[in-house]
Amino acid sequence: MLAIFLQSLSFLLVVLVAYSFKKAGILRSTDGTIIQKIVLNLTLPATIIIGFNAVEVDVLLFIMIGLGLLCNIGLILAGSLFWRKKSFEERSMMMFSQGGFNIGNFTIPFVQGFFPAAIPFIGSFDMGNALMLFGGSPIVVDRLLGQEREESSYIKRALRLFRSPAFTTYVIMLLLALVGLTVPTSITSVVELFASGNAFLSMFMVGLYLEINMDRASLKKITHVLAVRYTLAIPVAVLFYLFLPLPELVKMSLVLVLLAPIGTVATINMIVYGNQRSTSSFLSSISMIVSLVLMTLALTFII
Repeated sequence: MLAIFLQSLSFLLVVLVAYSFKKAGILRSTDGTIIQKIVLNLTLPATIIIGFNAVEVDVLLFIMIGLGLLCNIGLILAGSLFWRKKSFEERSMMMFSQGGFNIGNFTIPFVQGFFPAAIPFIGSFDMGNALMLFGGSPIVVDRLLGQEREESSYIKRALRLFRSPAFTTYVIMLLLALVGLTVPTSITSVVELFASGNAFLSMFMVGLYLEINMDRASLKKITHVLAVRYTLAIPVAVLFYLFLPLPELVKMSLVLVLLAPIGTVATINMIVYGNQRSTSSFLSSISMIVSLVLMTLALTFII
């Protein structure tokens, strides 16, 4: 339990240091884009390789992929019940903020230090999560809002998933596991060097992106959106943990992913659908802080 608190505090410290650097003018928010590219293209794929290497493929991984899809769809549908009389932009914000989990840049870095065995299950959930974030969620939101958008074909949407290095790495490692192949130690020893920097860089990126200046009206809107998100996610996490006939590690993984902050792509979708960039970014930033607290509390009760 002490290790979990220390991990959470160290994450928060890195976020605060990065934010302080930005406020002091040493770094800028735009520098977070550079770090994000390093994380998405290098350290996160390296972490996935280490986490999935030599994993035994069983039905649990495919169950997690399915749950990643179903949780996104279910939470978006639940979110559609709120703000039905609001504007198109606000309704889309509510729905996108309910489905979509920041797993690669937040949940995996959070667990890789003390629960590396959970990464294959969390990563499998993220595969289903990615299928929704990169194409499924906009389709569901458009249907619920009665929109007819000119979109690319389903094949092009599927291919767009492979623009994500993390998703591509998930698929490659899962295929290797299916045929019983593992990455040699001579390679993983080098990959581990890159993976070791993932948690620090991910949290430092969060600190650079963190924004805490917001007018009262926008703050009220964000508070409402986050209240709905966690009011929906927490009971689902509890039900999954108490009643799903799955191994303890898998259920713990489900709790962590359901308490994860709003996904980066979900934030981008909010902006695409007409919401202000400042409001959407602030919503994403605050959800990271809230999720860090909730994930820490959840682990203290579970362990």
